[in-house]
Amino acid sequence: MQSRARSIQVLCEEPFRLFFPTGLMLGIVGVSLWPLYYAGLVTAYPGTPHARLMIEGFMASFIIGFLGTAGPRITSTSHFSRRELFTLLSLDLLSAGLHVGGAHRAGDILFSFCLAVFLFAIGKRFARREDSPPPNFALVALGLLNGFVGALLLALFEDKLYSAQYRIGAALLEQGFALLPILGVAPFLLAHLLGTPRPDLPESRKLPAGWMPRAVFAASVGLIVDGTFVAEVFDVTAIASWLRLGAVLVYLIARMPWRGRSFLGDCLRVGIAAVLIGIGVAAIWPQYGIGALHIIFISGFGLIVLTVATRVIFGHSGNADLLRKRLPFFIVAAILIFVAMLSRYVADLAPKARTIHLVAAAVFWLIASLIWMMKVVPKVTIPDPES
Repeated sequence: MQSRARSIQVLCEEPFRLFFPTGLMLGIVGVSLWPLYYAGLVTAYPGTPHARLMIEGFMASFIIGFLGTAGPRITSTSHFSRRELFTLLSLDLLSAGLHVGGAHRAGDILFSFCLAVFLFAIGKRFARREDSPPPNFALVALGLLNGFVGALLLALFEDKLYSAQYRIGAALLEQGFALLPILGVAPFLLAHLLGTPRPDLPESRKLPAGWMPRAVFAASVGLIVDGTFVAEVFDVTAIASWLRLGAVLVYLIARMPWRGRSFLGDCLRVGIAAVLIGIGVAAIWPQYGIGALHIIFISGFGLIVLTVATRVIFGHSGNADLLRKRLPFFIVAAILIFVAMLSRYVADLAPKARTIHLVAAAVFWLIASLIWMMKVVPKVTIPDPES
């Protein structure tokens, strides 16, 4: 009994041990829908369930796992309770199951509720903080709000797929929900990956001098990005895409640490570069916007998620020494992810070969994920020797 209680306590202290494997499995299900559909094993077209599983399942699980672990530590507050942990996990899995079954409205409602619970849990700890989070985390909060509002709009207007409300909801959920937290966390995480955490501001419960202007800058960038999503719905596509690219680029130049090298640090930089390239491709060739989004999703968000998860899992399982080396398995996985992105992008350029490219992209992504899973996921069961 004591061993079981201790195991549950570890999960509460480090939710990534539960949510990272869950997110990967939901991502595998979401991507597998394409080859299963073209093999005739799934009858319904998988466009919507694929998108929901990759955002509300894959990305959301990694976001909750990371912030649920890092948030209480950064703010020096209590870890998640059993009730909070298993409520979030249950809502996450139920939402994914509903999407697989085609009940997208119910799935989106549950996901909105899941994010509301998570926002409340994080907000409660921010109010009780002993230390203040980095000011760039204003983007994290805005991204979580994007996910909540976006999923709610999709649920409310599910029967009006071409309405402005539905399209705004889709953009906030499928782009803003992942993009803004990644931008908010990236400077903080890259500094740690380089081994040079920056003491930007003194630790204190009271927001230190200089915190608010930086938070306002980050939040302003996030609001500009959100504004571009709305503008695109009203056919101001060209200006919106370039404005989004400019806002993200200005933020990264201002806030990212550029000196120093490390293997995972360089991988994170490659993922961020892929995000910028995807936004740029969407601005230059808006007619291939879906393909450009997959540059952002696959080689941007996907590579960033696996990079961050590798750092977290290795760092919390007594394998921190591996972080100072090149990881051959990760290089192979990253190459496969890049090939998957190319294949998915080409699918929109070559309509006659679309099916084979969609299936190939899915297969390459699945192989990359399985390689990463075999090399990294087993370490979530290893307790942190320093805890």
